[in-house]
Amino acid sequence: MTAHEPPTAPQHGPERDAEPGRRPRPDPPLALQRILDGIRDANYHRPGIRCLRLMQAGPETAARLAAEVASLRDRQRPSLAGDPGHVTAWTGPRGQVEQFSLLNASGRCEDFSRDHDLSCFGKRFHHAARHPALAELIGSLPHLVNFRVNVLGPGASLSPHEEHSVVRARSGEVGIRARFHLPLVTRPEATLMLDGDVYHLEAGAVYLVNHGCVHAAENRAPAERIHLVWDMLLTADAAAAMFGPGRAPAGFTRLGPANRAEPPVGRRRAVRWERIAPHVSEAEARSVGLLAAQ
Repeated sequence: MTAHEPPTAPQHGPERDAEPGRRPRPDPPLALQRILDGIRDANYHRPGIRCLRLMQAGPETAARLAAEVASLRDRQRPSLAGDPGHVTAWTGPRGQVEQFSLLNASGRCEDFSRDHDLSCFGKRFHHAARHPALAELIGSLPHLVNFRVNVLGPGASLSPHEEHSVVRARSGEVGIRARFHLPLVTRPEATLMLDGDVYHLEAGAVYLVNHGCVHAAENRAPAERIHLVWDMLLTADAAAAMFGPGRAPAGFTRLGPANRAEPPVGRRRAVRWERIAPHVSEAEARSVGLLAAQ
């Protein structure tokens, strides 16, 4: 476990760097560039974007998704985050922490082997026929890296840990792998901490959650907390789908910019945490942009 030491601030310039012989990436629209920059800044523990509320599911859509997740859990086996060798075991899970990996090559929901390989290809949702609402949502989200059902039982938690939203593509370009949460079953006692800010994510809303922040999840409620969680490479198509101006998934309403900033409900300081070594230095990330699918 390591304590956090803030990195040195980079020099931000107006130009976007390109290697000799490589065509520079086109600049995203200004509003989208601000989102990319905000995710990047918070990834390095500076003022930036930690949590945004982006969309709201209609009551019928939310109910269909919750019912299908309950049916899927009856038929499929989860992986257990606390098991040795699990991709999430390093985060220090406590209590009932289950994961159903819906997007993979094998069709087994306990198969998490490709959840974090940064590839958008060779994976699909194998149970679409039984779960059409889940299939429709997954099909509307371009360039997914993974799509999971995450369950925290009563009293369960994930200890503070640090991942990275800023990634390097196979092409060498620097961009964002963004994480989104859609709570289906939750109570106010279920919280998420991001760099000391504590949030409660409300059922039926889609949130950007910056997993580059030091983060932890805790469910002090007497019932399970069930979230849909997915990661996307922020390509032009993925960014348009999640932040606009692309069409929102069927059954969802996109929120206006004034409604996006999610206020924290409290503060909780993390003193020590587990961390993954950064893929990209802060200086290298100064010209973060949209990625190509890979």
